[in-house]
Amino acid sequence: MEMIRIPDLLNVMHSRSENGEFIPFSITFVTNNKKLNTGGEKITLTSAQLVGGPKSKAEKSNPNHYTHYTRNIKATEGDRIIKIHVLLITRFNQDKVIL
Repeated sequence: MEMIRIPDLLNVMHSRSENGEFIPFSITFVTNNKKLNTGGEKITLTSAQLVGGPKSKAEKSNPNHYTHYTRNIKATEGDRIIKIHVLLITRFNQDKVIL
């Protein structure tokens, strides 16, 4: 069984192709929503991409993804954006995630 560390996982997740698009990856993570006190569901996306890029200055809120250790992803087949907590990723490109 192959393993990947979180810093390496983030480097791969932030990689872009020659045309500037984020490179797709497979991911398994556990949900967690502190506001609604819900979570614990394991979700697997066989093909997902990081969502984000340069922001407009008109945007009022700053999600502070790096501070909160979160990222926004979406399944390549869909439009729904999912905020994930990096420390709750259990598999990335079929590799087991370790700290």
